[in-house]
Amino acid sequence: MGKKLYLIGIDAAPLWLIKKFSQEKNMASFNKMIKESNLIEMESTLPPMTGAAWPTIYTGLNPGKHGVPDFFVMKNDYTPDLVYYDSSKNPPFWKDIALSGKRCLVITPATDITLPEYPNVDMITGFPLKARTNNNRLEALMKKYDFYGEPDVEKEMKSGKMTEKEGSMHFLKSTEARTKLAIEAMKGENYDFVYVCYTETDRLQHFVLNKKNMDEYLLPIYQSIGRYLDHVMRLADKEKGAVMIVSDHGAQPIKYKFLINSWMIKNGYAKLKGSIMEKITDTSKSSEATESDSGYGIRDKLLKSRLRNVYDRLPHSMKGIVSKSAGRILPASNAGRYTRIHLFDYDMENTKAFAAISNINVATIWINDKRFRKGSVSPSEKDKLKREISKKLLSLKDKEGKKLIYKIYDGSAYYGKTSLFIPPDLFVEAMPGYMIDIFNFSSNSLFMEPEPPKRGDHTKMGIYGFYPWKNEDKTNIFKINDVYQTVLDYYGIKKKKR
Repeated sequence: MGKKLYLIGIDAAPLWLIKKFSQEKNMASFNKMIKESNLIEMESTLPPMTGAAWPTIYTGLNPGKHGVPDFFVMKNDYTPDLVYYDSSKNPPFWKDIALSGKRCLVITPATDITLPEYPNVDMITGFPLKARTNNNRLEALMKKYDFYGEPDVEKEMKSGKMTEKEGSMHFLKSTEARTKLAIEAMKGENYDFVYVCYTETDRLQHFVLNKKNMDEYLLPIYQSIGRYLDHVMRLADKEKGAVMIVSDHGAQPIKYKFLINSWMIKNGYAKLKGSIMEKITDTSKSSEATESDSGYGIRDKLLKSRLRNVYDRLPHSMKGIVSKSAGRILPASNAGRYTRIHLFDYDMENTKAFAAISNINVATIWINDKRFRKGSVSPSEKDKLKREISKKLLSLKDKEGKKLIYKIYDGSAYYGKTSLFIPPDLFVEAMPGYMIDIFNFSSNSLFMEPEPPKRGDHTKMGIYGFYPWKNEDKTNIFKINDVYQTVLDYYGIKKKKR
């Protein structure tokens, strides 16, 4: 019998939450993982996003090399473009395992939506698209358990049509179906490598993580995953195999959102179009402005509806036209004292820097230089501007008078000389309990309370555990890039440098 490895991925699972739940009923396997695998924190990508982090786990590559820094990349006309992990260009480690002659079972790997064209891999594709499979037996099991990936209920939960309790039941149903499917799929099959990834945790944590009764929603999900973990740990004991557990990033409850572009505008680094500022001034005078006021309802529906899906499929040359038209027709969506702004609302010829795309605890800031069509910052000014913005942000205080920004990182140093996208110049990481908002503008405050889908948000520290523990130095921090080589080393596979 060859060496067997069971990999479990849990999207956004933080160490603090697993430790909190580990003493609960049906969580003995997690408790054992903590004690006997030295479950530790694992440092994620910058920003710590699903779109960037899982491809880094699968390939060992920095996002600057695999080309997925987030779910979107910035284009030179200030249009964010949808981007996804292409496993045909940057193959995951299970391809190396399969080509070495070992059999693999891969179930819903987050961000990998492509079925393999090489042998020895039975697969069900992962988030964010509907699950597909290349195996008749797996297809039958999908039908048996009515499983087609993570349920698409986020829109209903955001709108209030579905309660958090109802949403959690949908997520629990798909979690349990995946667990049962995986266990049955392994029966009678001699797989050398099995990877099962759960993404429901991330989706639900965004809605409930700062609620007092969050255990009611989240614990059943982790208990279901715990039953699968218990199953594969017993298999590993019997077969003298191993179990690895990872998350792409962590999670935290959110107290407030810091409106970074409000700060950028107030400090003169960014400027909105005159027509936008006029509208903001007019609507802010009315205490009766609501989300249905002005163009807010129309524009918000446009950006969230099926039309947005059409927009995402447009050729890039057309997106600029659509964005500009939308900016003229629906300028400045207003929701009370907060105004939702987009990049087409900016006067880019008079903007030096802006925050965009990353809307979590880490924000990404671009200096508006020659990389952009209306770049206004010269090469000689750029470094000075980066230092100035960093210094001012690091001096900011939160609502309680405490330090607001934890750390600022240099984008060029992190990504290297990538040609795959325009890299942000700064990563701005907030202190615990805060997320950084790039969309909302307010003339009155730099802070706002989180909406229901932002009650929980990402952190840089995910988890890593290997059972039984083999790492002699027992390091306190494991790097997300290290997972790839750790898996290949387990099988004695030497990977050629790419």
